[in-house]
Amino acid sequence: MKKITLFAGLILIAASLNAQTSYIIKGKIPLTHKATRAVMSYPPDDKGGEYKADTTDIRAGKFEFTGSIGRPQMAELNLIIPRPSGETGRRNQSGEEGNNMKNVALFYLDGNINVTFDTAGIASYAGGGKEQKGWQDYEAMVKEKSKTFKGEGMELFEQVITDFVKGHPDLYASVDLMDLFTQSSINPKLVEPMYTALSKRMQNSEKVLRWKPKLDETKLAVSGNQIAPEFTLNDTEGKAISLASYRGGYVLVDFWASWCVPCRAENPNVLAAYEKYKDKNFKVLGVSLDEKKEAWLKAIAEDKLPWKQVCDFKAANSEVTKKYNISSIPANVLVDPNGKIVGKDLRGKALHNALAELIK
Repeated sequence: MKKITLFAGLILIAASLNAQTSYIIKGKIPLTHKATRAVMSYPPDDKGGEYKADTTDIRAGKFEFTGSIGRPQMAELNLIIPRPSGETGRRNQSGEEGNNMKNVALFYLDGNINVTFDTAGIASYAGGGKEQKGWQDYEAMVKEKSKTFKGEGMELFEQVITDFVKGHPDLYASVDLMDLFTQSSINPKLVEPMYTALSKRMQNSEKVLRWKPKLDETKLAVSGNQIAPEFTLNDTEGKAISLASYRGGYVLVDFWASWCVPCRAENPNVLAAYEKYKDKNFKVLGVSLDEKKEAWLKAIAEDKLPWKQVCDFKAANSEVTKKYNISSIPANVLVDPNGKIVGKDLRGKALHNALAELIK
């Protein structure tokens, strides 16, 4: 009897490991719509590889996708309109400027879902499992929060996704939305509460297990127990500048580059923080990942950055980026008067909050 029970248990475990989520996506468009095909793209797994793309013809205003997948994944469906005879150049399938969701649908491959496009090319949805319903909850939360939100930049999504994860701790949708804060640098003050809110099942999911070590490393890095790695680079005039020369005050080591659009967008925020705290023992040291001096100097002048800037023109191969484990920019490290790291990847309001807490 014990052997039978053990065998049955092994079968159940094997079945759970190989569980598949089946889906049937039925689409409908107005007969007057010019689209002739539908393309559905989605990640086949959580390994971070290329997306899979399935294509089907649209007949009499209808189309359908069926299949199964390891776990419910977010899919993007695009309606394809044939290029008129004689037309050249790239064509915008999503429609006119200002409406990038025209002829586009976003949903989870989770059960049976009906996707209906109206005459304007806007999709509506019916059916689906708990992941699809969770995704629709998220969209509703963003829409509602946007009505009264007064913050800047990513703050809206930080607030909404934090609330969503806490309210939907056992959904893959929560894990997928956290990608926004876990796929490059990680702010532990933002990500740790979301991770803690996740169910054990989600904490042990493949995607979370992949970025959890980075969260732990970042928490250690900003604990105030690690000394910032020393470095010396030349400034805009060729003079050697060392991080050690900043000891005795707070310094934000800001990694950026002239070609980095998000970096340039963040510069006004860093400048505002600098102006507010420059007389309170706070400085900024810019470390550029540029390769060309002319572009670097031009960006400094255009953005009116008054603090010291250094660069070795080795871009991602710079020894400094290796010492600080910089894999993407913008990135920064806040160093205290004793040379210890007390903050990392502080952007937007997070930078101002950290400085207000540390500098009285």
